[in-house]
Amino acid sequence: MKPVQIEDLFDYRFLSAVEIAPNGEWAAFVVKHADVEENDYHSDIYLTHLSRPEVRRLTTSGKDGPYAWEVSGDSMLFASKRREDTEGSSLYRIRVSGGEAEFAFKLPHKAEAFQPLPDGRILFTARIPLDDEPDKDASDANDTSDYEVLEEIPFWQNGKGFTSRKRVRLFLFDPKSEELVVLTEPELEIQSFDWIGDRIVYVARRFPGKAELTDELWIHDLVSNKGQCLSKDKLTLGETRFLDKDSLIVLASDMARYGRGQNRELLLYDVPNRTSRSLTPDWDRSVGNSVVADCRHGGGPMLRAHDGFAYMTITERSRSKVVRISRDGEIAVIAEPNGSVDAFAVKSGTVLCVELRPDALHELYAYDHDGVRTLTALNEKSLAERSVSPPEAFSVMSGNTKLDAWIVRPVDFDPRMRYPTILTIHGGPRASFGDVFFHEMQFLAGRGYALIYTNPRGSSGRGDDFADLREKYGTIDYDDLMNVVDSAIEKYAFVDADRLGVMGGSYGGFMTNWVIGQTDRFKAAVSQRSISNWICKFNTTDIGYFFNKDAIGTDPWEESGADKLWWHSPLKYANKAVTPTLFIHSEQDYRCWLAEGLQMFTALRYHGVNSRLVLFREENHELSRSGKPKHRARRLREMLDWYDRYLNLKTE
Repeated sequence: MKPVQIEDLFDYRFLSAVEIAPNGEWAAFVVKHADVEENDYHSDIYLTHLSRPEVRRLTTSGKDGPYAWEVSGDSMLFASKRREDTEGSSLYRIRVSGGEAEFAFKLPHKAEAFQPLPDGRILFTARIPLDDEPDKDASDANDTSDYEVLEEIPFWQNGKGFTSRKRVRLFLFDPKSEELVVLTEPELEIQSFDWIGDRIVYVARRFPGKAELTDELWIHDLVSNKGQCLSKDKLTLGETRFLDKDSLIVLASDMARYGRGQNRELLLYDVPNRTSRSLTPDWDRSVGNSVVADCRHGGGPMLRAHDGFAYMTITERSRSKVVRISRDGEIAVIAEPNGSVDAFAVKSGTVLCVELRPDALHELYAYDHDGVRTLTALNEKSLAERSVSPPEAFSVMSGNTKLDAWIVRPVDFDPRMRYPTILTIHGGPRASFGDVFFHEMQFLAGRGYALIYTNPRGSSGRGDDFADLREKYGTIDYDDLMNVVDSAIEKYAFVDADRLGVMGGSYGGFMTNWVIGQTDRFKAAVSQRSISNWICKFNTTDIGYFFNKDAIGTDPWEESGADKLWWHSPLKYANKAVTPTLFIHSEQDYRCWLAEGLQMFTALRYHGVNSRLVLFREENHELSRSGKPKHRARRLREMLDWYDRYLNLKTE
């Protein structure tokens, strides 16, 4: 069999957004795959029957999704790019029994999310300007393409562009009368919403001028069209759901002990009494799926409510799972795959999960009283003719901490040979590596490289104490990574200590930049969407002004603040670097802005170190995971060429 190829990416199917119909008969989900000719992704809606083995493609335009079931469960509404809407969102209706989709109506704004109500009206969110920008002259009011006006922070957001003086607001639209009602105050940015009967609950962030980290919890009555704020506590809130008409759940953190990254609790709100209590005090689990991978495109809610129970995904060490939580705080594991749960839905005793596994790409699985069933085989052939090198787990003591680590042997491994080996560092840092299929690693293993990876301190899945890296960036995490490399060299004779590489993206890019300024043991590096200068990042990125303050514990204007930010900046040590380094950055990456890569690249070139920067236009922070197909392929070729050049593949 052939090893994994770059172009295999174009054949993979990425599943997401699974939802069970209200009548419980069918489940729908979105399937995306690459369209190389258009350099984009096809997106269609699929169905699976829940009581018989039937999977079929419901829409076929390649431009469909997101969607929402209508109340009957016999039909759904979905957004589509079949029409080139310059304004608004066209929604189509299709019956599960088949037939052509029909244009239903057009929402007056570009919808980010929508939900049909039983009476036919539509709840939806959309980002709109706060005002008509009165500072512009009437003569140029219709020509705003050549400049931006910035009046607040963040002034841009990764994947969304310039967002200054714009808010995601909640609307109620009647397709029959075309009446549009705005349900939320202008300064509120909607984070999450749910509905039951004539009530809506939503989480929103209020910010005039500067977005803070705390949120408000609101409930809105559709009959009176009046809203009431339930909580203005100093909490950062996540997704919210109704358990019943008078009680709701919301993910929350007070950030008191561990800052903005602190693991969230699940709060139960009594709406009539306006009281709340935690269902998970001192639970200390990473909420959501934080297992990193490069074979997913899309996702789904991390919190659900059904039959009086809360359901949510959590990450423990290197795997994610679905748990059920009762009103009394009793927790039961419902789905625990060997891998990651990337989306899930629940109804009437059945939990559906989109999963990544070590030996399988995305498929949909059902968990019920009969056990676990595989519902789809959309990626069945993707790895059938490929040689995959399974990750091998090993443990490393770093000081008093036991770390989880893995090594991937080269495909066609020969125990008599020594191989160039690449240390791979995940982003986050609150994320986790596992043993799920990782295309990038398998591609490099197929070209003769061994790979080492680990979850150093700062990673998620092991509680807040383990994940707390505040004011420690480049210290204990660096020690952990070097100890894992040392252990791998000692444990595996095939690891060539004279031909080591290092790579990572986002936080992993920061650590790659940090590593090359601290040691000369690596002969090649690939730094992607990285951080090089905490002072610069503070003032230029969408999260810098709060993320950097939390991560490093200061800002540039506090006493010794600039010195501390500079001490933790890889750029400070760039004059010591000797490792040839490839930088990969995206022009529209507003999370770790282009300036971060440019600074480090310039510093290395200034000091005579071989380096190269590859800039991808029309891409953002998600290049490696959901970037344009040709760009993702070019990125991998650049990485391979760099390692081949500096770690050459002579294995005698």
